[in-house]
Amino acid sequence: MEKITFRSIVSFTFLLMSVILTGCSSKPISVRMMETASSEVMVVDESLVTETRDMLLSDIAEEFRVVRFENRDEAFFQPGMPAFSDNYIAVGKKPVKLFTRDGKYLCDIGAVGNGPGEYFVGAYDVLIDEPSDRIYVAGFGNKINCYDLRGNFIGVAKLNKPLNKGKLFLNSDSTVSAVQLCFREDNENAFVAANFSVGDAAGDTVCFVYAPQLAVNSVDEEGRSVGFNHELWSFRCSPRQTFHTTFNDTLYHYNAPANRLEAVFKLDMTPERRDGAFFVYQELPAHVFANIVGGVNKGTIVVDKQTREAWRAGRKVNDFFFDLKWGWSFHDGYMFDVFEPLELLDKLQKAIDEGDISSTHREAVEEFMSTLSENDNNIMLVARLKEFR
Repeated sequence: MEKITFRSIVSFTFLLMSVILTGCSSKPISVRMMETASSEVMVVDESLVTETRDMLLSDIAEEFRVVRFENRDEAFFQPGMPAFSDNYIAVGKKPVKLFTRDGKYLCDIGAVGNGPGEYFVGAYDVLIDEPSDRIYVAGFGNKINCYDLRGNFIGVAKLNKPLNKGKLFLNSDSTVSAVQLCFREDNENAFVAANFSVGDAAGDTVCFVYAPQLAVNSVDEEGRSVGFNHELWSFRCSPRQTFHTTFNDTLYHYNAPANRLEAVFKLDMTPERRDGAFFVYQELPAHVFANIVGGVNKGTIVVDKQTREAWRAGRKVNDFFFDLKWGWSFHDGYMFDVFEPLELLDKLQKAIDEGDISSTHREAVEEFMSTLSENDNNIMLVARLKEFR
């Protein structure tokens, strides 16, 4: 029998550690941090994200509820991007309608038109400032109108400039910020982001910031109007106010106190793998969802902001609502989905027909379906995101 010596034990230990370290280092690092002059940017290499995980809604959200909006004639609305606060939901665009968090209709907020308190075409973004008894509405190419929570028009916000597909943010110091599609040719309105005070005693200071990489031509070389073919996205689902555009692949934070734009996230994808796709970023309290829209590699990459792990989203399971595997939308710190009653009935029936409803839930689903009527107002599924603010 071979004698075991101290030297052989040490040699074996070093060999074992070498194997372990080699195995660990062979896993590709898909997320890296890149320092810039003003911020730290999380960069994800799409080609190195190979793991796929199913996700439960309860992993990121809580306080799920089904909201049935009141059936009064004046309460009906066309589904669109809602705005949320602790006790209110604003929905619709033509006009905006305000409800309690349980779906009770309260009032209309403004109207479509060109007069005082009206917005041309319809509302593009709505911001509820519940503590200050204010609602801000940014219309398509309109200045920002301000109302109270009873629908009374207060006036035009101090920014006093029209916004191109503008998005609004409420800051912790009760100032309001706005970002917009910035057109290079528009010298009178050449800003990407702005911050302004609210209230009569708050002063008249308005701060603007411009960034050339976030400006785009409004017309092409042949003189055709193309600026509004682009989009600006922001979902107000994290403490920092982030946004991005179709023509720039970086997610930016508007640091209002410093009046500065800071890059915070970017998905790296080769042109071949991208295949004409565009990105939609959704920053949540603990994650970033990088949605690849179109192309052969379409899907969603999820990044944990704390652990810096990245994976491809598999099935997204709403374990609050019959374990249905439908997509998730986010805004103002909430997951939501809005349906007309017949639309929801059709989706549930399809889930039954395709075997997506387990026997455990079948009776409860059919009972829920029996409560839906085609003449009712819209229905919202909503849950608060965990760790929001």
